[in-house]
Amino acid sequence: MKRILHMTPPEIKNGVYRYIFNHMGYINQEEYQFAFLTKVAEELKQTKEYGEYRFPVHSLKHTERENKSALEREIKSTLKEGYDVIHLHTSSWRGFSIEEIAMDMGIKKVIVHSHSTGIDVTDNLERAERLAEHEKYKERFTLRYATDVCACSRLAGDWLFGAQIPREKIHILPNAIDVERYRFRPEIRLKKRRELGLDDRIIIGNVGRYCYQKNQEFLIRTFSAARQQNAKLFLILMGEGIAELQLKELAKELHMEAEVLFMGWQEDVEEYLQAMDVFCLPSRFEGLPISAIEAQAAGLKCLISDAVSEEILLTDQAMLLPLEEGIWQKALTDIEANDARELYGRKLQEQGYDLRTAAGKLTELYDGN
Repeated sequence: MKRILHMTPPEIKNGVYRYIFNHMGYINQEEYQFAFLTKVAEELKQTKEYGEYRFPVHSLKHTERENKSALEREIKSTLKEGYDVIHLHTSSWRGFSIEEIAMDMGIKKVIVHSHSTGIDVTDNLERAERLAEHEKYKERFTLRYATDVCACSRLAGDWLFGAQIPREKIHILPNAIDVERYRFRPEIRLKKRRELGLDDRIIIGNVGRYCYQKNQEFLIRTFSAARQQNAKLFLILMGEGIAELQLKELAKELHMEAEVLFMGWQEDVEEYLQAMDVFCLPSRFEGLPISAIEAQAAGLKCLISDAVSEEILLTDQAMLLPLEEGIWQKALTDIEANDARELYGRKLQEQGYDLRTAAGKLTELYDGN
C-alpha cells in the first residue's frame, strides 16, 4: 500500500477538498491510502467522506509565522508515521517549511500543487502585503523543495512557480468531475423547477463561496440591471462565506431580495444545475473552477470572467467576458438557453475531464520515479 499525506487549506468548504474527495471514489483505497494534515481536523471528521473512508487525520496547530519550531515538530512527528508521498495543496506562498522538511527526511514524493491564481483577501492593504510575500517566496522556489510540481491550469502554474520552473516540468492535473453525475436530465430539471416554484422563470445560477474572489457582488448588480429589461430573470446563489451578509444587504438595497435566492451549500448541486438556464462565474481570479466544469457537463450556457484561463472553455456554450457591468447586463438580457444539453457530458469526457481518466493520471504521478 502506498500512503499519501495531503496537506490541505484551513477552510473545509474549499475546492481543494472537493478535488481530493472527488478522486477518492475512483482510486483503490487498498492500494493508495489517503491521509490529511490540516488545521481543520475536527471539521474534516464531520464530512460524509470521513464517514465513508475513515482516513487518518492529523491536526496541524501552528504556522510558520506564529511558531516555526513548533510547526517543524508537528510536521516531523507526522511524517515519521511512514508516508510515501506528501501532496501539498496551495493557493499562494507563505513559506517552504513543510516542503523543506519532507525533502530533508527523504520522502520519496513531495508534490506541490497550485490551485489558484490570486490572493482571496478583501482588504486592499492586506492583499497587497500578502501578494508581496507570495512574490518573494515564488522567486526563491526551486525543485530543491519538491520532487514534482502540479497545477490545475497553466495560469495556476505560472502564478505559483514563476519563470524559474520550466513549463514542461509542471504537471497539469485537470479539476475533473464525475461527468455522468452532471449529465443533463430533463425530468430532474422539471422536478427541481417545480420544487422551487420557478417553472416559468429564466434561472441564473452561481455556485461558490461568498467571498472577494468569487465576486458575487458584481453578479447581483448586473442581474439587477438586466432584470429591468427582462422580468423573467431569477438569480440563485449557492454557497457560504464571509461576504454572505454583505451580499444579502446589497440585494435588499437594490430591491432584489425577492428575486435572489441564497441557498447555502447543497449536497445535490447537480440537480440544481439541471434547473438553471445560465451559469455565471464573475470571479476576480481562479485556478480552474470546478463549478464551471460541472455547469458545462450539464450543458449550461456559461458566462465566465475573462480573468479565468481560456482552458475553462470546454464547450461552445461557455464564453469569457470582461468584468464590465454593461457587458454582463447585455449578456444576461439577451441570453438564450441551450436546447441540446444532453450532448455536452461526452465533450468533457473526450477532453479528459472525467474522474475515471483523471484518477489514473494522479496515481501515475504517485507511482512515478
